[in-house]
Amino acid sequence: MPFTPSHAAAVLPFLRTPLPASALVIGSVAPDLPYYLPTDFPWRTHTALAIVTTDLVLGALAWAGWHALLAEPAVAGAPRAVRARLTGVPLGLAVRVATVARISWALLALVVGAATHVLWDEFTHPRRWGTEHLPVLAEPWGLLPGYRWLQYASGLVGGVVLLLWLLQWWRRTPERPLAPRPAAWPAWVLIAGAGLVAGLAGALQAPSIGAAAFAGATWGGGAALGVAVVLAVAWHARQRSARPG
Repeated sequence: MPFTPSHAAAVLPFLRTPLPASALVIGSVAPDLPYYLPTDFPWRTHTALAIVTTDLVLGALAWAGWHALLAEPAVAGAPRAVRARLTGVPLGLAVRVATVARISWALLALVVGAATHVLWDEFTHPRRWGTEHLPVLAEPWGLLPGYRWLQYASGLVGGVVLLLWLLQWWRRTPERPLAPRPAAWPAWVLIAGAGLVAGLAGALQAPSIGAAAFAGATWGGGAALGVAVVLAVAWHARQRSARPG
């Protein structure tokens, strides 16, 4: 697979539409989410039917989880410059599902995001429509088949496009007044450490370099996400206990 986060580059053109950005991005990575789960269940997430079934369900759960659990503590623990640029952005789930129209736009965005992912992978994986109808992609291009080169190159290009977009957003988004508060560096170190340890463990047991890269990314990403969820639950519990009454 192309580096999973790179898939978000494909939804950037839709950010000027009413489709919510968070649902577009989460939808664009939804087909790969099972790779980050500790299960061997044979998920079928890279088909046309899956876009409006399995991927939609996985994306909706991930989107709801992001806004209900992860978004607020992630921003609260971010460096001041990040928080100052996100002040005023609605993060909670309640506002996102306040009307039928908002829910509908979110579901449509999840489908659009998943569709871009599945279409991208059609040309970067074997035994897919793209690689079967364009035989040149299945032919060897030196050491690797064409689709594999396309997979690596498109993942790299997608990552660069995302980075450039983020840099542009950073320059154009003004900082708003914000009370000083230290970033939650211990939490970020714990999340990164868990991802690194699990990623190394996965990579070391893999039989090849390619498998090691895949295992490192999925094991590491899954572990980091698991720790982030635990810390987010603790953050919400602390917020509730601090409220008067």
